[in-house]
Amino acid sequence: MSKKLNTSVGGTPTNTLFNYFSKSPAVDKKRLVPSVKAEPTHTDRTGSEKENQNNGKNLEVQETKPSAKRKLPVSVSSDEEELGDRRKKKRIIKPESESEDEMEETKSEDDFSGDESDYEPDGKEDAASEESESGDDEVDVATDNEESEDDPTPRKSRKKDKNHNNNNNEPLGQKVKLAEGSTFQEKLKNIQSNVKQDAAYDEISTTPFNLDEPMVWPHQKLDFLQPDKIKDKEGRRPDHPDYDKSTLYVPEKFLNNLSPGVRQWWVLKSNSFDCVLFFKVGKFYELYHGDADVGVNELGFTYMRGEFAHAGFPEISFDKMSTILVDRGYKVARVEQTETPDMVTERCKRVKATKFNKVVAREICQITNRGTQVFGSQCKIGPNHQPNYMLALVEQDEGTFSKFGICFIDTSIGDFHLGEFEDDKNCSRLLTLLSHHMPVLLLNERCALSLRTQQVVRTVLGGVLREQLASNGAHICNAEKTLKLLAERYYTGNGSDDNWPLVLRTMQSDLDHLGLTPSDNYKLALKALGQCIFFIDKCLLEPKVLPMARYQLYVPPDQLAEAKPVVASTLRRSHMVLDATTLSNLRIIGEEHTLQSTLDHCCTKFGKRLLHHWLCAPSCDVEVIRERQAAIGELLRLPSELQEMRALLAPMPDFERNLAQIHLFGNKQVKQRDHPDSRAILFEEKIYNKQKLVGFMAVLKGFNAVTKLPLMFHECEAPLLQRITQLTTSGGAFPDLREELRYFSTAFDHDAAAKTGVIAPQPGMDAEYDVVMDRIDEIEKRLKTYLVEQERHFGCRVTYFGSDKKRYQLDVPESHAHKANKSYALEGQAKGKKPSRRYTTAQTKVLLKDMQQAEDAKNVVLQDLARRLFEKFSNHYELWKQCIDCVANLDVLGCLAEYARQQMVICVPELVSGVDQPFIELEEGYHPCVNASTYIPNGLELGTRTEAPLSLLTGPNMGGKSTLMRELGLLVIMSQIGAHIPAARCRLSLVDRIFTRLGAQDDILAGHSTFLVELNETSLILKHATCHSLVLLDELGRGTATYDGTAIAASVVNFLANLKCRTLFSTHYHNLIDYFHHDQRITLGHMACMVENEDTTDPTQETVTFLYKYTAGACPKSYGFNAAKLAGMPQGIIKRAFELSKKVEAIALQRKITAKIVASTGEDFKQQKLNALIDLLQQLKMCHV
Repeated sequence: MSKKLNTSVGGTPTNTLFNYFSKSPAVDKKRLVPSVKAEPTHTDRTGSEKENQNNGKNLEVQETKPSAKRKLPVSVSSDEEELGDRRKKKRIIKPESESEDEMEETKSEDDFSGDESDYEPDGKEDAASEESESGDDEVDVATDNEESEDDPTPRKSRKKDKNHNNNNNEPLGQKVKLAEGSTFQEKLKNIQSNVKQDAAYDEISTTPFNLDEPMVWPHQKLDFLQPDKIKDKEGRRPDHPDYDKSTLYVPEKFLNNLSPGVRQWWVLKSNSFDCVLFFKVGKFYELYHGDADVGVNELGFTYMRGEFAHAGFPEISFDKMSTILVDRGYKVARVEQTETPDMVTERCKRVKATKFNKVVAREICQITNRGTQVFGSQCKIGPNHQPNYMLALVEQDEGTFSKFGICFIDTSIGDFHLGEFEDDKNCSRLLTLLSHHMPVLLLNERCALSLRTQQVVRTVLGGVLREQLASNGAHICNAEKTLKLLAERYYTGNGSDDNWPLVLRTMQSDLDHLGLTPSDNYKLALKALGQCIFFIDKCLLEPKVLPMARYQLYVPPDQLAEAKPVVASTLRRSHMVLDATTLSNLRIIGEEHTLQSTLDHCCTKFGKRLLHHWLCAPSCDVEVIRERQAAIGELLRLPSELQEMRALLAPMPDFERNLAQIHLFGNKQVKQRDHPDSRAILFEEKIYNKQKLVGFMAVLKGFNAVTKLPLMFHECEAPLLQRITQLTTSGGAFPDLREELRYFSTAFDHDAAAKTGVIAPQPGMDAEYDVVMDRIDEIEKRLKTYLVEQERHFGCRVTYFGSDKKRYQLDVPESHAHKANKSYALEGQAKGKKPSRRYTTAQTKVLLKDMQQAEDAKNVVLQDLARRLFEKFSNHYELWKQCIDCVANLDVLGCLAEYARQQMVICVPELVSGVDQPFIELEEGYHPCVNASTYIPNGLELGTRTEAPLSLLTGPNMGGKSTLMRELGLLVIMSQIGAHIPAARCRLSLVDRIFTRLGAQDDILAGHSTFLVELNETSLILKHATCHSLVLLDELGRGTATYDGTAIAASVVNFLANLKCRTLFSTHYHNLIDYFHHDQRITLGHMACMVENEDTTDPTQETVTFLYKYTAGACPKSYGFNAAKLAGMPQGIIKRAFELSKKVEAIALQRKITAKIVASTGEDFKQQKLNALIDLLQQLKMCHV
């Protein structure tokens, strides 16, 4: 990561990354211009330091001005120079050379391509360098060879010593003239006169520099980047319907004036303008121009000193930096060097190369955003267990309803879900899909969604990244193209050799045996799949993701009963339907204060994902529920086994993502398809290989650990526990992994692999590796033999010295070095207590070359050996996946058992099916997400012999009506996932769907008022509820006038009463109570409370104590003035409101009295009606009017 630089005038930056790019390469003695030596002055040293600081910095080239070539020293004393630097910087602008050769020799723009110089210092300069007091001007050749070998383009530069200050980019003539002066004053005058006379230096531009002013970088002034002039690569402006924001138009003239490395960056940026380029230079990823701004603002970098915005970080930090940017919504493009300098040299020999071709090739290897995360060699699997779905949405608008084709995938696991369904005008099924599988990235064609769907996208998916695809042209996706692409690249078989996945085969026409014609019922789904494939291919992920794809058919939960037989065979068992509204209102899933967070005691990440699925789709199969209940009960009776099992699973890695990662490591299609990653030069590859093997061994260790489960639960009696923990030979479903694990445990030395990052197979395991090792052993024997010969020649002990490319130097003691003849080349010497000289001979060079070739062959074999080992592991995918499924089920059962163990009150709910009248019997039930020690339990009955299935629930404000509804809904969900619930007793028939209408809120982005939101949710209930549903309706009708709201509420209550579904209907409309008071289809209930000083004329003296208990009968009042008092409203306001309330109540009572008197005219006035009339008169008297 970039460090903060010393910004003092004349100071030297301490940033090591900066030094790496700013150090001067070695000087070619053949091109060195002779100069007159002079005594060093302070000005000379300062100028040299400043020049070194700025070497390696690129100067942006404007279209109308040539590039800056050099900076001139303009002061004669250190004081004046210091003052001048504070005021302004001067540079001389020199026009680009017309000839290509001259441009190469006078290469001016400091290229961040990491060119390696071909200059060699002469003897005099070597001596001057050795005498230099400061090491800042010296170049570490070994480091340059390793880090900076990038571009073989010759750079006119050399080492600087303190006696010579010469600009690398000056023409030779200027250098000679500069050398003729015997003093610095004469040199300065000579330069100034040449500037005036030479036509090449036609302009001097002065750039003011003030540290207090914000920096304006060159890229901020580029004309083609200005908002009013920006275009995509095809020249289209943002207001054009086909504008592509992922590309940028960069003028060709601008590109041609750049140095090769800078041009390379701009070309890549023009093709990926919406990405942050991590541009590889040596061992570092560099961020330039606008990308550097992102690095500074988001990653905390500091701008590196130079003429343009620039920041960077080491290669090893890629995972951390990219993860931060991706989490914040950016797209990151990883740009790798795909050539070495030697490869560039060979390429340039084969073809005639221009200066732009003499830079090492760089290619984008992967584009990553939230929806395209793949855990490769540079990325570790993170702690987040939640899937990151990419959703492609295709809509066919039918007017009053829509038909959707969807495909959502998790690239980190390889799960592809496809489906096609019809939806109502409220997009209910789409909203349910989004609630169950919330995406992080949405793909859709431009201008292809209806207005109602766009409203859903704006509201529900407002914070989700969106990628709009072309709706016309060559890149448009359709079902036919999708099937053709899959057939050509992945599923080539037909007839008896058909290898199409079952789900995709279902979506093909029965009339086409080749599988290239889509079925009419799945054209939209296949088109959505094609959009996903197109986008992951654009991100260079297709050969990494598609080979491990597993396809699953998605059918909306409420469409299961309508599914065709051929489709139904691929579905899971029936599940309860929980739509988007219910998931939100009951707070079922989420991170905080939800049912999921309360129950989640899972030890593994794949267990957490399975728990999420159980909660979103509770089972409607009584046998499945009872099996889970029995398994949880047995785990509670075996507390030691439960804790031992949880301790065993706690350190398990994320097996599902590990399987996908290992599949990627063993995927040969990356190389076969000529993917850029197969050519990428990674400088920290040894570290990555070690991480690969350490992760692989952790997976093997994890699978070895779970093989203890069959023995741990060999005495269990619960059928489900037996099935998921016992081997197939014992009647279970747990796979026998011993043979496969034994092979991988003996295939290579695990300890050595963890230390070296290399898989060294045991002898006899790989014939090709054995041949290479025999060759290396033979070379080592030759080295030993030759060393013995040299010891005889020198008559003393001789050893080999050096490493890597400088190995096998003969280290001869100084006292015997005189025996070395002309065949010995002196490479270096050591001084001190044991002085020695180091030589190479023709034979040592041959031996070194042979050893390097053998080691390269070994590395190739080992690299492919590791890939083949990963591939062999991945070939047993179904076996590993079966094991993961068993462990995930066991983990969720253990999680629910751990939850039950921690509760004060717990019971096993009794579920029945096949009843004529659905019912619920609950005694002393607790809200599962609330602390039981502070919660007052409640019980109720619906649909029993004594109670009607619909309860009209009344009670004071804040009395607990909504809490009771939520408690009932959550306990039903827990019952049908098989969990024990916090209640004294519970008995119920199966619930096929839970509907909720809770709370009051508008949807301003969709243009829906509070009342319209209420009616939309109610309309969904009326259309889809069955007698087996559970309906929770809270205060329907409060968003409109009293009469309208009461009438709508009464009509809905009457409909649900006729449907005979279990319903809790809370209301403050006491007219409803009067209307349904004697209705046998409805039972009345209220939340009890205790009231003091109720009949006083001062409402502020009234005290209401909430008892939070469900009680039979109706509550006479809502006690709204008590709520006003609790809210802190002024007492005067409350009293005035109380007076008005009494007046309104009196008017209503007078109307009722009049109506009853009129109704009784001409009839026998029975005693019962008379008593009712007397009650009304007494109520009127109490109004004090």
